[in-house]
Amino acid sequence: MTHATIWSALILGLFLLAAAIDELRRPGQWHRMIEEIDASPALQMIVGLFELIFGTLLYLGSRGPTGWPGDWLAAVLTLIGGLAVLEALVITAFSDIYVRFWMRKLGTNTRVVAGLTLLIGAGFIAAALFRLA
Repeated sequence: MTHATIWSALILGLFLLAAAIDELRRPGQWHRMIEEIDASPALQMIVGLFELIFGTLLYLGSRGPTGWPGDWLAAVLTLIGGLAVLEALVITAFSDIYVRFWMRKLGTNTRVVAGLTLLIGAGFIAAALFRLA
């Protein structure tokens, strides 16, 4: 496993933790954010581009020197990176359909999703810190 995998897990975990805390502190933030993305073609393109860059870096940074993930954490991060790249392409090409789909799925009650996000973020942080020790 590379240090890039460890640091990617730590940074992703911290981001997920912070995003979940924000949603739990101010419920409805995620729904309002998706509404803003739905209303702005420029934001849709920026979100798609950002997610493409993020997914590509996560995918490439988590792969080992042989091209295959070295352990379960690297495999999970590689999978997340690959899925982020696919989602970026879908957001860019079909944002009107995709964003509205998530608005219906997410709804306005996001406490459960935020709680799961908090747990996943804490899991990534713990996995990274155990590997740094």
